Amino acid sequence: MKSIPFKNASDSIGRRRLPSGLVAVLDDPESLSLAIAQLHEYATRNRESNRHRQGVVFRVVQAWESQAIRHKLYDYTGSKNISTYDAIFAVPLGHLHVLDDSLISHACNRHAAAETNPDLVMNLVDFQRIPEVIDPRHITEFSVVKEMPRIVYQKEYTNGWLVVVEEIQAIAGLSVKTIYKKK
Repeated sequence: MKSIPFKNASDSIGRRRLPSGLVAVLDDPESLSLAIAQLHEYATRNRESNRHRQGVVFRVVQAWESQAIRHKLYDYTGSKNISTYDAIFAVPLGHLHVLDDSLISHACNRHAAAETNPDLVMNLVDFQRIPEVIDPRHITEFSVVKEMPRIVYQKEYTNGWLVVVEEIQAIAGLSVKTIYKKK
C-alpha cells in the first residue's frame, strides 16, 4: 500500500524516527487539520482490513502536560493510593499523541448513529477537533479496559459533547482509541 503524501509532515521528531506509516505534524494547526482530513479520506475510502496503517503524531508530551495529567489524577482519585494510580496512569515525557486510520474507521462504523440521531454522526470537523479536546483540562475519567489504562476527555461544543478516549501504551505512547458525540 502507498503512504499518504502528507503536507508539512515529518517522519521523525528530532533524531527519533517514527514507525512506518506515522508522520509528525507539530506546532502548525493548519497543516495538522489538513493531515487529519487526508487521514479521514484514507480511512473512509479504503475499507480493506489489511490496509497499510497510517497515522499522525499531533503532540509530544511535555512536562506541563505530564504534571497536569498527574494533578487531574490526584483530583479524581484523592490522596488514598495515589502511588498505585500514578504508576498505572503515568504519562512519561516524550510520549506521542497518535491519531491513526483505524480509529477513524472504528468511529465512523461504530459510532455513526445516523438512524437514531443525525446530530451524533461523526464528521471530519469532529476528528479535526481531537487535538483540542485532548487537553488535561478536559479529562473526565481514568479507567482500565482490557488491562490497558485509558484517559477520557470531554469538551462541549454547540451541538453537544465530543468524547475522546486515549489509551496509554508503554512504548507506543498515547493512542486515540475512540471518539463519539453525546448530547
